[in-house]
Amino acid sequence: MATSERLKTIDSQINKLQSRKKKLEEKRKNQITTILNRCGATKMSDEVLAGAVLEAVRAFNQNDRRISTWQAEGSKILKPGRGKKRFI
Repeated sequence: MATSERLKTIDSQINKLQSRKKKLEEKRKNQITTILNRCGATKMSDEVLAGAVLEAVRAFNQNDRRISTWQAEGSKILKPGRGKKRFI
């Protein structure tokens, strides 16, 4: 295969991967929005929500013991019917 053909192939693969990355990022944004809506977090002020997220990130990065509790509670929201509480 000629060098120019190989470069075109690589460019094509890069474009496909960039497109896939963009789609996955959009999907993740939609998932986060859904989570915020299900939790009722969209009713919070931006400052409170940002502070809560920062606290969660700090706890996660420090392997805080609260993470397992939060994970269990989150599962109840994301998988209704598996937990005792149902949201939406």
